Amino acid sequence: MTDHSGKHPKGSHNAGAAMNQKELANILSGFERLRCLNANWRGKDYFVGDIGGQYTGLKRALHKTQFDPRRDRLFCTGNLIDPGTESPKVLTLLEQPWFFTVLGVHELMMLDALKRGHYLHWYMAGGQWAFNQDLTLARDLTDAIPLLHSLPIAFLIEQRKYPPIGLISKSPPQDFTKEGLASASLMQLLDCLIKTDVPNKKRCNYHQLDAVILGGEPARKSWAKGNIAGINLGASFLPQRGSLVLFKRKKVRKTIDHQVSFQSL
Repeated sequence: MTDHSGKHPKGSHNAGAAMNQKELANILSGFERLRCLNANWRGKDYFVGDIGGQYTGLKRALHKTQFDPRRDRLFCTGNLIDPGTESPKVLTLLEQPWFFTVLGVHELMMLDALKRGHYLHWYMAGGQWAFNQDLTLARDLTDAIPLLHSLPIAFLIEQRKYPPIGLISKSPPQDFTKEGLASASLMQLLDCLIKTDVPNKKRCNYHQLDAVILGGEPARKSWAKGNIAGINLGASFLPQRGSLVLFKRKKVRKTIDHQVSFQSL
């Protein structure tokens, strides 16, 4: 295992087996569990799935939708980084007032690596870009640490004419309220970042919410189960496969109304 020099760590363990879930869950103890935001009365809200370090792809999507950073807001389902080599550029979005994201497991593993030296877990899960580039990890990525620590695990976003929208990385909690998330255990919070079994569960409706938007496993197109909608279209596989698309509420609701089935990418 290397130190902070930026050289390749050794080892070829399976990322899922190598990841110590209990240790990752413990890191979540310092994170805000649910952040509530007012409706955007000035412009439009857009939603995007996992970005996966694809900064250029995101810029193209923003241009295509004529995104206006002075009025519009962009919400992401987490996993901003890995495996894309433009991950450092994507991290700079955390400084932008129009960009909002929940915490993803890849950001959590990055923090675990930088703060506790667990580099292999991160490397095997897609963090190779940080070791393959001319980076001195402890120095060049230090500025991102407090920004990542400021991310919530979930958002509750007020809408102008509709009930609020919930946003989470992978799997929504059973009780998507401040009280529900406050009472969740650290392992239950980690499930929100790593579990991908929503498409296999029975249809679930969060009646107090207009929709719950999550990333989930990469899919060919957006899918829905009850009023849960998955919008991760596999940006991490670009340019060979996958896509990076921005969604407005109307498009998410259309997916929910038609109950589009999950189709693995």
